[in-house]
Amino acid sequence: TQTKRTEMELRQLRYFVEVARLNSYSLASKTLFITQSTISQQIRKLEEELGVELLTRDTRHVVLSDYGEQFYPCALQVLEDARAGKDRIRDVVNLNVGTLSVGSTYAFSLLLKQSVLDFYREYPHIKLNIIITSKEELRQKLLDRELDLALTYKSPLGEDRIESHLLFQSRLCLIGRKGTLKGVGNEVSVQDLARFPLALPSKGLQARDTLESILYAEDVDLDIRLEINSVRSLLDLVSNSPLMTMLSEESIHDFPGLEAVPIVHPDGRMDGCYHFLKGTYHKMSAKKFVEILMQRNSSNRNLRII
Repeated sequence: TQTKRTEMELRQLRYFVEVARLNSYSLASKTLFITQSTISQQIRKLEEELGVELLTRDTRHVVLSDYGEQFYPCALQVLEDARAGKDRIRDVVNLNVGTLSVGSTYAFSLLLKQSVLDFYREYPHIKLNIIITSKEELRQKLLDRELDLALTYKSPLGEDRIESHLLFQSRLCLIGRKGTLKGVGNEVSVQDLARFPLALPSKGLQARDTLESILYAEDVDLDIRLEINSVRSLLDLVSNSPLMTMLSEESIHDFPGLEAVPIVHPDGRMDGCYHFLKGTYHKMSAKKFVEILMQRNSSNRNLRII
């Protein structure tokens, strides 16, 4: 035989609480704007499910039974929790509550900083967790769901479980202190890179991976003087020496004393992207952050054109 399954509903609890509060079906009917018969029917179903009588009735009054006295505060709490839940949902919709975790490599730090400030001004109640680290760590944190969003260049993340969206197009550049690239022109060939004393990002960093892909089929012997696994330290060094490096143009926005010349090669593209974990729920706050990110990026590039 099949046992009939019943589940108490919020409306049954609401009817029960209102009748108990007013000690009257007729008064509850007026405050709830429904018929007495509907209220009576739903409370009876609730009692049948619980297997006890919650309300005792006489010709004049409706009062709580011993069971009803114990059940009443529980019903109140459930209704209060449901109301609180609706309020929390409303807060999420209006971005008045929540946490957003965003990861980035160093090259995106200026754009990230500007976007974080814009986002905070518009949604001050959202707690932001910002992580600046390597592409490998960002990839793993995305896969482990420790990040809602990551900002890196596209190619190194090549991963079936990660969806990538283009933010801007860039290229690997030869970077040096202003004045040291005189005579190079608007672009530099791969063969010409051998002429310069270089301080390079360590292997595993995105710009270095792009450089390695460029050099794979080229017969070029670079003059590498040192390697550093910190992009900021690398740029500090280049700012204060005749050494040059190879990074994306976006890397030098905080270094006005540096200049960049793109390297001519089809594999030299470094497309800036934002990444989500594929097939997962994307928080509303993450979507809003992406909107701000794209607006800020577009604004930065328009200023650069001017």
